[in-house]
Order: sequence, then structure tokens, then C-alpha cells
Amino acid sequence: MEKDAVRLTRQVAASLAMEGMILKDSEYDVLLRCAAGEQSISMTIEEMIAHYTAH
Repeated sequence: MEKDAVRLTRQVAASLAMEGMILKDSEYDVLLRCAAGEQSISMTIEEMIAHYTAH
């Protein structure tokens, strides 16, 4: 895993935590995979929309 991807993910997680939004481990992992280029952001967005709008 790229050091830059890990650093960016930690920074985003810290920024969210300062706003009271703590990431779950699974959310952190998705963010890390996106930052590393292992998972596309558009696919992640589609998956999240499907997950949170499923009945």
C-alpha cells in the first residue's frame, strides 16, 4: 500500500473525527482502497447509494 494513500486516508479520517463523524473499520478500508487506486470512487459511490437506499 502506498504511503501517500495511507497518509491521505488518515488525514480524511482525522478531519471527519473532528466533526464528530468516526469512521467504522469497514468505511476506513473502503476509503483506503479508493486512495490507493484499488477501487474506483464512482463504483464506491454506487455501492453506498445502493446500500443506504435499500429497503
